Amino acid sequence: MFMNMFEEIGTIRNHAETDALQLLALFKDSISEIQLSQSVDSSAYFSPEYSHYIVVHTPLDMEFSGHGKEWTRRFCGGAGVSIVELIEGGGGAIYVKGLMAANESKVYAILPYTHIDRAASKDASFPESRPVATRNRVWPTVLSQIKGEKILDVGCGFGRLTLDVAKQNPDSEVFGVDLFDSLTEQARMNAEVLGIKNVEFKTASAYDLPFEDGSFETVFSFFMLHHLDEILKGLNEIRRVLQKDGGFVAVEPIGHHHGPNYSGADWVRIIGEAGFRAETEERDWALMIRAQKSDEKTKK
Repeated sequence: MFMNMFEEIGTIRNHAETDALQLLALFKDSISEIQLSQSVDSSAYFSPEYSHYIVVHTPLDMEFSGHGKEWTRRFCGGAGVSIVELIEGGGGAIYVKGLMAANESKVYAILPYTHIDRAASKDASFPESRPVATRNRVWPTVLSQIKGEKILDVGCGFGRLTLDVAKQNPDSEVFGVDLFDSLTEQARMNAEVLGIKNVEFKTASAYDLPFEDGSFETVFSFFMLHHLDEILKGLNEIRRVLQKDGGFVAVEPIGHHHGPNYSGADWVRIIGEAGFRAETEERDWALMIRAQKSDEKTKK
C-alpha cells in the first residue's frame, strides 16, 4: 500500500462525515486542525515563509461519479493528497483550509507548496463544478444586498456564505441553519478558528425553523429552494420568521441537473403564493430573487 512509504506524523480533527464529504467542492472552504504527534515539532513542517502546503493523508472511503472522477483519483486512491492554506500555527495546533479528509484521518507528509508547483499541478487541479463557479461569480453582488440587525441563512451548509455575511455586517446577529449536525458543527469550527463572533449555527429543518415569529429583518438562501420537496411550506416558514416588511433574498440555479427548473415568472408566482412581492434577475446561470414580505398571499 502507498501509505507504507510514510510514517504517521499526526491526525486530523474536523466534522467531516460521509454525508458532508459528498459535498466535497463546498467542503474545501472548511477548516481542519492538524494535530501533530507529541514527538513532532511543528516548525519542522510549517513556516511563515509559506501560505500553502501539500498534505498527504488517509484517503476518503468513497467514490465520486461524473465530473468528480478526478476527485476520486486525487482523494480516494492509495492516498489522499490535499493542497491546503495555512490559517494558524503554533502550540501544537495547526489550522488549515482545504484539507479533503475525514475526521481522525492520519497525516503522513506535509510539504511546502509554492507558485512554481501550480504549473506542474495542472493535471491534478481541483475541478470546479458549474454551481460552485456560478456561486463565486454571483455571490459578491448578492452579499452587498444582505443587511439587517438580525439575518438568517436557511440551508447554510458549511457556513461559507454565512460567515461572509457576518464579516460584512459585524454589528448584526447572523444565524445559519441546516439539516445535518455534521454541517453545522463544521460551520461552528470554521467560525471559531476565524474568530467570527457574531454568528450562530443551528441544526434544523427549513420547514420548522427554531425562531420566534418576526425574528429577522433579512432571510437569505443560496441554491437551497429547489432542494425542498415542499417549496411553498419552506417559504411559508421563512415568511413567518421575517419581521413586517422584512426581505428575503434567494439565488436559484438555471438549468440545474436535479430538482425543478423554474423560470423567473414561475418563482415570482410561487413566492407570491407564500405572501411575498418578488422580482427576479438572471445572471451567470443563476436567478437572483429579491422579495418583500407582504400583507396578503397571492391566490392560486
